[in-house]
Amino acid sequence: MGKKPKPAPNGEAGLVKSAQAKAQDDQVMATNNSSIVSKRSVEKLYYPTEPPFFRHFVAKFQRRAPLINRGYWLRLRVIDVLVRDFLRGVQRRGKRGVVINLGCGSDVLPWQCLTRYADSCAGVKFVDVDFPDLIERKRRTVLATPELLGMLTGVKGADFKHGAADLPKPVVFDSDQYAQIGCDLRELTTLRKGLESMAGSLEECEFIFVAEVSITYMEREGADQVISWASGIGNAEFVLLEQILPDGEHHPFASTMLSHFGKLNTQLKAVSTYPTVAHQHTRFSSSGWDSAKVWTLWQAWADETFLSPAERLALDDIEPFDEWEEFALFASHYCVVHAKVGSGNDVSAVPAPSIPFGSEFPVEPARLQFDECAGTRGQRRFAAAMQLSHPGAKTPSVLNILGLGTKARLRSCDVFSQDEPGVGIPSMTFAGGAPSTRMCHSLTDLGDNGVLLAGGRGSPTNPLKDCWLFDKTANTWEPTHDLPTPLHRHAVTALGASGLALLLGGRGERGAWDGCLVYHADNGWTSCEVLGEGKPAAVYGATLACQSGGDTGHFRGIYLGGLQDGLISRQALSWEVDVSDFQKPTIKFTPLKIIGDTQGEASWLLTRFGATCFTHVNEFLIIGGVARDHLLSNQDEVVLCSLWGDELRITRRLASQSSKETSIPRPMFVGHSAVRIANESIVVVGGGATCFSMGTFWNKGVYHLRLPGADKMVPAPALPWVHERAVEVIPTQRGLPIAPRQQGNHEPAEPTPIPRLRLGTADDFAKVVRAGRPVVLEGLDMGSCVANWTSDYLVDKVGADREIVIHESATQAMDFTAKNFRYVTTGFGEFTQRVDKGDKLYLRALSHEKPTEHPALLAEDFPSLAPDFVLPPQLSLVEENLFSSVLRMSGPVNMWLHYDVMANVYCQISGSKRLLLFPPSDVEHFPFAPGASSSGIDVFSSLGCPELIHTRPHEAMVSPGDVLFLPPLWLHTATPTSDKSIAVNVFFKDLENVLYAPGRDVYGNRDLGAYEKGRQDVARIVNSFKKLPAEAREFYLLRLANELRGKARG
Repeated sequence: MGKKPKPAPNGEAGLVKSAQAKAQDDQVMATNNSSIVSKRSVEKLYYPTEPPFFRHFVAKFQRRAPLINRGYWLRLRVIDVLVRDFLRGVQRRGKRGVVINLGCGSDVLPWQCLTRYADSCAGVKFVDVDFPDLIERKRRTVLATPELLGMLTGVKGADFKHGAADLPKPVVFDSDQYAQIGCDLRELTTLRKGLESMAGSLEECEFIFVAEVSITYMEREGADQVISWASGIGNAEFVLLEQILPDGEHHPFASTMLSHFGKLNTQLKAVSTYPTVAHQHTRFSSSGWDSAKVWTLWQAWADETFLSPAERLALDDIEPFDEWEEFALFASHYCVVHAKVGSGNDVSAVPAPSIPFGSEFPVEPARLQFDECAGTRGQRRFAAAMQLSHPGAKTPSVLNILGLGTKARLRSCDVFSQDEPGVGIPSMTFAGGAPSTRMCHSLTDLGDNGVLLAGGRGSPTNPLKDCWLFDKTANTWEPTHDLPTPLHRHAVTALGASGLALLLGGRGERGAWDGCLVYHADNGWTSCEVLGEGKPAAVYGATLACQSGGDTGHFRGIYLGGLQDGLISRQALSWEVDVSDFQKPTIKFTPLKIIGDTQGEASWLLTRFGATCFTHVNEFLIIGGVARDHLLSNQDEVVLCSLWGDELRITRRLASQSSKETSIPRPMFVGHSAVRIANESIVVVGGGATCFSMGTFWNKGVYHLRLPGADKMVPAPALPWVHERAVEVIPTQRGLPIAPRQQGNHEPAEPTPIPRLRLGTADDFAKVVRAGRPVVLEGLDMGSCVANWTSDYLVDKVGADREIVIHESATQAMDFTAKNFRYVTTGFGEFTQRVDKGDKLYLRALSHEKPTEHPALLAEDFPSLAPDFVLPPQLSLVEENLFSSVLRMSGPVNMWLHYDVMANVYCQISGSKRLLLFPPSDVEHFPFAPGASSSGIDVFSSLGCPELIHTRPHEAMVSPGDVLFLPPLWLHTATPTSDKSIAVNVFFKDLENVLYAPGRDVYGNRDLGAYEKGRQDVARIVNSFKKLPAEAREFYLLRLANELRGKARG
């Protein structure tokens, strides 16, 4: 028999809630709205052959991201399996089962079970319990939906008008198979009354209570009372699914999760008391339950209790998936408890779950330095880093190349340095060609042979095989030998100082790949002959490192972990490669014995997915990634291990140490890039993770880890790391040769002076526009502005308090791509004062009334200044086709390279500037991202570089009274030659209106409609080739690209 019922808390009857408590209940109920949309997404994609029950509770289908879909699929799966097993158990025992969903929201568990397990549901009653308001909405949905109501017999409470008047409160709907109870879970006496009224004698029933992320919103005492009360109702089971904090509230995922629920005012009330699976086990065992088994969802993912290996692999056929680190973080922060009580159940004591941690391995302090980057600078994930030395610079720079940014895969690299910003760091434009956007690629420093970039991916189904070598002297990328098959998340290591690289594993077009390749700069990639029978399993995201090597061409190292069939592999191998014959390299693998692995802790700490690895003296240093079944704790993320013969031993764990410990935010060593620099230290840049549906965590700066022994070599504190700039790396596509323009002996081109001209009539200007070449116009009368527009005059006319939005830059060279400036709202008076002081500020005036809807017009935005500026009669064509007139004021800052789609005249009022212009056909030599009108290159510091050798620069010097005519699409950039500058820039349409893109265009630089449509056509063309093999896809797309190039030049 079950235990005696536990008494309900005193005073719960007739519970009167304050307005604040009612508001919080409403916010808790609102969490249902988001989760139900996600479950509907899972239903449609993952259960296409089942009736779409969630559809009736979701107004509009929204496809969630793969990470959200897989996370909710797992949540639904573990509950489905445990309820299914309960149904089969009560059927075997001949008992009447009652399935009670506590805080059910809009879940459709009853109808799913009635469909999936119809034979096991005979005589079973499903009961949904939630707040009365929410249950009433669900009741009405059920009554109005034949697909739901039609599955039920003996329905009561079906009267829309009178509701559940014929049912005893709190029951609002009842039938033979299904009932609804509108009840606050804090009112347990009321809940028991409802159960008794529709189920009869509770002692004759067997119950399973399901609480999927529901009672966690209750006060902890109230939630514990629910658990304790349920243990005394009779023969029962309890399935709890809710959040945990396995490594405390300061873990980056945990802090993001807690912040998310805090913002929603739906705080997780019990998570701090029960932060681990062990605490949850104690929670139930001390609340009257005979047994309790607890898994994290990450453990459940690997447990055949919930899904078989075949079922796990089949998920990839439904939806491509590569968010493994983020999935592991999510699943490690949720647990599922399955508790049992009563003689009707097969209950046996289940020991408290053990949480592996490396406590038996010594901890050694290591100095960790953190240098924050401003704003979103440096935020990228799944990139790859390298170091680069510069002549004249004291320390090397660190480059974090390509990867995933805040919104999309990036076409740039971040440059970090320890020198003062702008000092000793030359321009890096990579204008001779560069790899395309990608993530999960590799970078391997091969010494004098350069830095090898291999593979990577676009989308998870679009692995890449192209490889590039970066010349560290010329700062240029050169294509090198392709991989024999497209790969991403492969493992690569340099083989000592040989200039060779070893590549193992990776994920290709058809899943994990088990190959072994050696790279030689001249011979390309050569497959290794595997000696013996120890060929490694096909994995990707594994840890690979080289220990030693000599002149004999023999090298040795380790190969650990990786992902195999959706689980982190326990594979731990040593390898020995013989490259003495470049044409026939051989490799031998030997299973490693991990010393001190009696309980599996050592193996668990070493076999990871997505970690970075370096050699340190005679040890291997492993940083970050994710581990199997459990979350890596703060002290377990960085470990050192040594290889001796066929034995691998963890020697110590590194824990960060700082004199200002509290000032260092905890890093997330996931999606990070790391590079080893001089004096035995590691620099970690980038990194972070999407924390399920709760937001994205980004590492906000540079982490500099000083390894043991480094302080003896360089005891002085390290200089701070700064984000120098972001540099575009994709000016041209590989395989599309650029026909070189003749430039004599390949010397940098001297800028051609732009001609100066005096206009006599409006027809003279019309001829200039038709010619389409830039011209400086002299001797035009622009009104009194040239004589009068001083700082004091402008402030008097405009008003010191007039609010404007300006660019505030840290350096002279503003970069729109890197956003090395910030937008600041300030008063016009303060702005002019700061410009007069020499601050690096720039004003590009916007529409005063509707800056996001209308273009700027001087007459409307600054009516007090408008009479001073006039367009002379010779420029009547501009007046007749006017689009916008923009006031520009600046201090000592450069305007970045860009082009304007509309023709315009730049009227210099005060101060002077130097402008460099390039004809439209030079666009192929500059890094412009598709669809972008601005480039990240600093032309003024790069003009003499080899990357710009084929460009045709034109130069204009403008002084007060000069007007520069800028034809459409001419690339241009400007630098001041005086302390400050004042100008009016007037844009006008020189084409028929129908040729411009439809829709809003505030700045006058929206690309022509034909180009915007062409980009859509290109996307469709590329998509039509997706089903072809990679080589065929590349072959035909390159042919089409060359055909387009020929037509463009024909």
